[in-house]
This record gives sequence, C-alpha cells and structure tokens, in this order.
Amino acid sequence: MRRVLWRAGFGATAHEARKWSHRGRGATLAWLLSPNGRKAPLEPGPKPMALDPANEYGHDMLWWMDRMVRTTRPLEEKMVLLWHDHFATRDVDTPLMLRQNALFRRRALGSFPALLSDVMEDPAMGSFLNLIGSYKDEPNENFARELMELFTLGEGNGYTETDVREAARALTGIVKGREVGGVLMSTKFDPESHDSGSKRIFGHRGHWRPHDVLRLCVAHHAHPEFLVRKLWAFFVDEPLPKSTRVRLQRVYTGSGHRLKPVVREILDHPLLYAHLDAPTMVKAPVVAIAGMLRATRLGVKTDDWVWVTAGMGQRLFSPPSVAGWDWGPAWMSSNGMRTRFVAANVALSQPGLKVEDEDTPLDLSPREHLDRALAALGHPWASERTKKGMISLAKGYQSMAGQKWQKQTAADMTQRAMRHLLLSAPDAQVH
Repeated sequence: MRRVLWRAGFGATAHEARKWSHRGRGATLAWLLSPNGRKAPLEPGPKPMALDPANEYGHDMLWWMDRMVRTTRPLEEKMVLLWHDHFATRDVDTPLMLRQNALFRRRALGSFPALLSDVMEDPAMGSFLNLIGSYKDEPNENFARELMELFTLGEGNGYTETDVREAARALTGIVKGREVGGVLMSTKFDPESHDSGSKRIFGHRGHWRPHDVLRLCVAHHAHPEFLVRKLWAFFVDEPLPKSTRVRLQRVYTGSGHRLKPVVREILDHPLLYAHLDAPTMVKAPVVAIAGMLRATRLGVKTDDWVWVTAGMGQRLFSPPSVAGWDWGPAWMSSNGMRTRFVAANVALSQPGLKVEDEDTPLDLSPREHLDRALAALGHPWASERTKKGMISLAKGYQSMAGQKWQKQTAADMTQRAMRHLLLSAPDAQVH
C-alpha cells in the first residue's frame, strides 16, 4: 500500500495507511484511478499559509505543493507533475503557467490526443516554443521539432529533418486569441497566416493543418512504444519486459489512445511492487517534500520550501529546459543531497514537529523512543537496518547521561536525532 501511494501519489497519511491496508490493493487502485468526483479535490486541512500564486514570488510553487499535500485525488495530481515535465514550459507569465497547470489536471488520465491538442492550443506552450506567430512566410520549427522529439516519438525515432520542416509549415496560422487584462487567455487559427500548400509528413502527402500534424504523430508506428515507456518509467524503475510493453501498447491503441487503462495495468503490475524491503526509486524533490508534509500533517506554512526544493534540483513551473528534468539518481547530486538534509531542519523547526526542551518523557526505552519518533512523522517507512541503528543511537545517548538534567537532555536529543534521520537518511529518499 505504501509503495503504490508513493508511486501513484505523495505517500500516505496515517489514516490512509490504515484505511487502504484494510481494504486491499484492488480497492486502493480503484480509488486512485476513479476517485469520488463528488468529494472536494482538497482536504479541508491543514490549511496553507496565505498564498497569492499569480503575483507573489514562489507562491505558484507553494500553491501547487499545497494541492499535492491536501489532494483527495493523488494519482490525478501525480499525473499533473508528469505532464508538467513531459510538456516542459518555462519563461512565460505566471498566469499562463497556472492555466496550463489546470489543463494538465483536466486531461490528466483521459485521452492523450485530446491532451496533445490542448497543449498545442495552450498560450503558455505557444509562447514558449514560438508556435504563436509562426506564419506561412517564415514558419518556426521549434514546436514541430519538440512535438516529435519529446512529446510523441522520441529523439530521431522515425522522423527526418524534412518531416520537421514540413510539419512546421502545417503548424503555421496559430495566433493570439482573447486577452483579459493583458493576459492571453486563448489562441486561434488564422487561415490567412497558414501555409495551405501541400506537405509531405511521414510519407503522407496532403494539405495538412495543425491538428492533422498531431493526428499523424499519434498514428505513427513509433508513438505507442514511446508513450508506454514514458509512463512505465514514471511509475516503475525496473526494466520494462518486452511482453509487458507489447501488451501495454495494445491496451493503449485498443482504448483509443486513452491513458487510464495503461496506468491501471502499470499500477497493478508485480514489478511495481518489487523489492519492497529495499526500494530504489529516488523521490523527486517536490514529491519528497509534499509527501513529508502530507504524512506529518504540517501543511505548507513557510515559503522556505521554495528555496529548499530549488536547492534539491526541482523548481516547479521552471523546468531546466524543454526536455524537463533528469529523474532518478540525477536528483542525488552533492548539493541536492545536502539540501535534503536541510529540508529536515526546516520541517523540524516548525510547531508540531519541533522537540522543545523537556518535551520528551524520561522513562522511554530505546524502542519506545523510536515508536514516538515514527508516530510524530506519520509512520514513514524505515528499513530494519535503520531502525536498529536508531535504537543503538538511543542506547548511546542513555549511557552518556548521568544526572537528571543530563537524562532530560539525552531524551530530547534522542527524539531530535531520530526524527531528523527518519526525514533525511537514505530510507527517506527512495520509495
């Protein structure tokens, strides 16, 4: 249960852990894939700090992190993160990025062609990749190239430079649409700006328009494998068996290129549950922080998380390039790991988790110390090796304490050290 709620969400609260462990995997997957639409998308608490995502620096990131922390639809929100990386956009106005974020949420688990169409018409993407204002006399190739290389087929996989140039011609004619208060709200197709001549794309000739290019990409023989591999790698860090890949491709194409049936198969696959006692998938920075805040019920109460996640290597709404972030072990840079340690300091300095002087009972055994620390943090997973090390640490603190004041200091220090290690040690970085 903890494995699937981390991979398909942001970890489990203590209540979710008890509830879904009791109900079983089938019920858990059913809830993740089809959450109760009548329930509010966010839990009522813990409420975040006052946020103004459109105007205050960093509040866009904090606003989204709050959604991750309080979501009642964790898989939907995790898919928004996937699409934010897949269709990486940056250097455009914050209101446009927030609108794009809502687009990803609306299309999170639906039709991939519909998602792709919305992305093409999205003002944020159109501004970032110069699709808006790409005219027939001077077509811009940026969107056409990334459409094939990053969004649908994979680098150099079944297309040529000629295909890119011809697709760029077909994609001309998308211009600015409605504006409200100086913010671009939509795009539109202007036939006068479009190259209406014949184009040859992937060997198919026609008077192709923008939506025809998307259709040709999705119909390309290389597309199903590309997308299936992308989805698999997001949820599972074990190699994708060929037989599984072929089955997932058939599910994808057979469903009319819908995402939910493929994700359902992946979340139910035995390889997602491999090595439960020794997980190896590195948590993305925002997943690690959101999961910590979710489990501890702290909520987003400080803007420190803006610089903390950036220091860990992931600033939401500002991916490093159109290719998005490098995932997995790439998150474990020297500075990134140092900042993960600092993140535990930030969390443990907040009311609710901070151990004040004389907070800790003096009569706790080493095992009771560990149980107290685990309970304070929402019972995160820890390996047996880590637990033994913490119990040894508690024994060491106790053996050094002589006077009563020393015993109190040792007890408080034991709690502080255990809580920090549960949030910062290697076990906390993988799922």
